[in-house]
Formats: sequence, structure tokens, C-alpha cells
Amino acid sequence: MDGNLLKRMEYRINRRLRGMVPAVNQQEITKNIYGEVEISVGFFTILTLANLIALSGLLVNSAPVIIGAMLISPLMGPILSFGFAFITGDSFVWEKSLRKIIISVLLTVFVAALASYLSPLDEVTREISVRTTPNIFDLLIAFLSGTAGAAAICTKKNYLTIVPGVAIATAVIPPLSVTGFGIGNGYFAIASGAFFLFFTNFVAIVLSTCLVFYLYGFRPGLKDDEDARKLKRRLVLLSSVLLLISAPLVYTLSKGVSEIKLKKNIENSLKQEFNREKRSRLVTFQFFEGEERRLEIEAVVNTVDYMKENELEQAERNIGNILKRKALLHVEQVKVMPKGLIPPEVQTRTVMVPPKPSAEILREARNSILPVIRQASARAEDLLSPSKITDFSVAFQDKNSSVLLRLKIRRDSPLSNEELTWLEKFFSSSLNTPVRLSVETVPFVPVLFFDAKSVNLTESMKKELEPLKDAFGRNDRIHVVLETIAEANIPYKERIRLANERAAALAAFLSTECRVAPSQIRKNIAAKAAGRPAVKIVLTPAPESGS
Repeated sequence: MDGNLLKRMEYRINRRLRGMVPAVNQQEITKNIYGEVEISVGFFTILTLANLIALSGLLVNSAPVIIGAMLISPLMGPILSFGFAFITGDSFVWEKSLRKIIISVLLTVFVAALASYLSPLDEVTREISVRTTPNIFDLLIAFLSGTAGAAAICTKKNYLTIVPGVAIATAVIPPLSVTGFGIGNGYFAIASGAFFLFFTNFVAIVLSTCLVFYLYGFRPGLKDDEDARKLKRRLVLLSSVLLLISAPLVYTLSKGVSEIKLKKNIENSLKQEFNREKRSRLVTFQFFEGEERRLEIEAVVNTVDYMKENELEQAERNIGNILKRKALLHVEQVKVMPKGLIPPEVQTRTVMVPPKPSAEILREARNSILPVIRQASARAEDLLSPSKITDFSVAFQDKNSSVLLRLKIRRDSPLSNEELTWLEKFFSSSLNTPVRLSVETVPFVPVLFFDAKSVNLTESMKKELEPLKDAFGRNDRIHVVLETIAEANIPYKERIRLANERAAALAAFLSTECRVAPSQIRKNIAAKAAGRPAVKIVLTPAPESGS
């Protein structure tokens, strides 16, 4: 295909576009664009106010406040100007808009990080969490919104109604506020996810702006071959970035869809087991993945009469078979009356009711007591975090009204007398009856013994370390102390080197597999060597601020 044919095709395409798109005042639009790239104190003042308003809405989980911050934020202006420079090759607008965007982003993140660090509110609210996992739909929304915004700038039609909608749909300021929140509180996974959402919106807006300005007749000034090469490099760069960010966005979307499907499958399987006409019905449920991809499902079921233990075990097996995964089912049964309150009869008669078998009485008592204690234990775990109550037993005494509750708690230090007293009062209040407490503590990870001169982690060691992943999933601010015990039968320097290498191997595993920040890992070498090398792992609470 020769050059003349290509030029004729380009001419026909441009003539067709001119016939479809209304003419616009390019000089006026260019003048407005030049005005947007000027750096002023007023711009950054409004931007900072919008940032603080957005951060406040995120911390108190208020969507209307966040929407107000989107409407105030002026950050869309320089981003649209950058898209204009990208397609036209205007070096003045390019440099000015890029500089303005970089300063705006750095200032917004810094102010949000400082405010978050000083704020007593550090809870990750729903409004914060939803801005940490962007997917391909966020890219599409930003592209369509940027198209609408650029078209409104070019035509000036419905400008006052379109631009506020674009500001809300693209939402460039809240992700930056969340980025600052994550940095200020040390939640770097949140910070990176939120900044990725901002960058996704930025790329999509630039791409859509280029397309709209091109359709409205704005063309790059190609004076020589060098200008053509620059345009080609810009387009290749934009396409490459778009391709790079699309892959993780598609992955995030597919992961979210998988979680939704899993939740739906669990709901259907629970309904299949417990929705029985005139007997029982599923009320609500929640689930999470435990060790070895095991699903732990907690369900609340209204029932006319309590289901027996063998029925619940069979339901657990059926659900596991349906989901094709190992499942652990906890069912809280709430007994209800099938037809509401029964009016009292005028005439009564005495009916001899045979006594219930002892086994049935004990089974009903167990089914009534265990869910109550399990709920109280879950609330206690939130306060004892990262400690976890792994098992419990309950006993009654003939001549004492108090309940004896034995707890097995996974934790690396024994409970103090104050903690035991507090925990005893907590369970007495939760169960509304006097409780005497007996607590057995077991370490999160047993002592890891290495072979002589070996520094590598075995598969059994990695399995022993799995509880740490769950502990950091519930409280990512705790610290880890690695105390290495060197072997005594080798030279001192070799002994110390091997001890340091074992600690380094464990620290690397904790960072990659358990997501523990290196700053939260402390390594010590025991003063006294032993016959066999080992490492003792201890979890400690995060140090108090200022200590």
C-alpha cells in the first residue's frame, strides 16, 4: 500500500469526522487550557481543603462528605490539560500541567499522611477499603467520565451539569487521601492499592481526553520527522502503560467475581441443607478461609426443634462435597414457635409428659451453651488480639452456682493477674452468670530445631509458621522477636554466622509469606549456646507511641 493511498484514506476519515462532530472555537479552548496550567496559591488551597474534607469523610465512613470533596477538588483541570498536551504536542502545556499534577499529588498525599498520623481515628472503614482494590470497571468508568468532561470543555454544552458529574464519577481526590491515610498509619498495602486506583483513573482520563480533542479537530503540529517520532513515542508510552495496568485490573476483577461466586455457592448449599419447610430456615451466615484453604462457616438458623449433632455433621459433609473443599460448620440454632403465640385455653387438663432421656437433655444443654460461649470468645479475641482462643470447655458444680470455664489461648506469654481478672469479669458479664476461669496458653509457634550447620527452612517448619499468617491477618501492627540459639560444638565465628543466617531466612519467609514488615521483626542471639541449633519466635504487642 503506497503513501498516496494512506494520505487519501486519512483525508476521507478526517472529512467524515468533521461532518459528524460540530465545529468548536479552538482558540477559546486553547486559551482556557493555558489558564488551567498556571500554578497559584488559590489552586493548592482549594485542593488541600478538598483533601482534608475527603479524608474526614473516609475516616467517619460518610459517602456524602466524600462526594462534597470530589465536587470541590480542582485536580481534574490539570489532568485534562495534560491530555490536551499529549495529543497536540504543546510543550508549554505539557511541562506546566505535568509539574502542576506532580506537585498536587505530592502535596495531597503528604497532607493526608500528616493528618492521618495526628488523627486518633485509624480504623479502616468501608469507604477506605473499597478504594484499595481497583478493577477493570474503574478504568472504564474513568475513560467514559473523562470523555464526557473533555466534550463539555470543547462544546460548553451542559457544562455546569456535566463537570460536577465527571468529578464524582472519576473521584481523583479520595484515592490520594486514602494513599496518605495508608502511609500515615503504616498500612502500605492500602496506600499502594489506593494510589494504583488514582493512577488508573489518571491514565484513562488522559486517553479519553486525547480521543475527544482529536475528534474535535485538535491535531499534533508535525513540522518535521522529529515531531512525528515524538508523537509516536507518546502514543506507544500511553498504550504500554494502559496494557500494563489492565492486567492487574482484570485479575482483581476476576478475584472479586470468584469471591462473589463462592459466597453465592455457600449460601445456596446452606439453604439446601437448612431451609426445610415447617422446620428450619437459614437467617444469616459469614465465612472466612482458614488454614490449608479450609472454609470456616458460621450460620444462624431458626428452627422449630433443635437439629441433632449427627444432622449437623452430615450437613457439614454435604456442604464440603458441594463446594469441593474442606468445610468447618458452626451453627447457632434459634428455637422459634411454628405458628406464633398460642392463645391459652379456657379449660386445661393435666397431661403426663414422659421425661426426656438423659442423652437428649445433655445434648440440648450443650447445643444451647456452646454457641453463647463461642460468641463471647469471639468478642474476647478482638480485645486480646493477636491472641486466639483455640478451644474451651465448660463445667458446672453441684454446690457452687459459678461456671468453670477452661480456655486454651494461643499466645507467647502468660496472662497477667490483671488480664485474668479482667477476662473473668468479661465472661461473667457476657454470660450473665458468675464465671471462674482457668487458662492454658500455648505458643503461636513451637521452638524450631535445625540440623547441625543447616540454615534452610523445612516444609514442616513452614507449616508450623502458618498460625503467624492468621495472627497478622487479624492484627498487622504486632512485632516478632526471633531469638536464635546457636550450636555449641563449632567455632564461635561460625556459630554466630549460622545463627544470623537462620534468623535472616525466617525474617525473609515472614516478610514474603506472612506480609510482616521488616521494621516489625527483631533478631536476637541467645547468650548461651546449646547442643542443637534452634530459633524461638515470640509475638509481642506494638510498642506504645512515644515509647
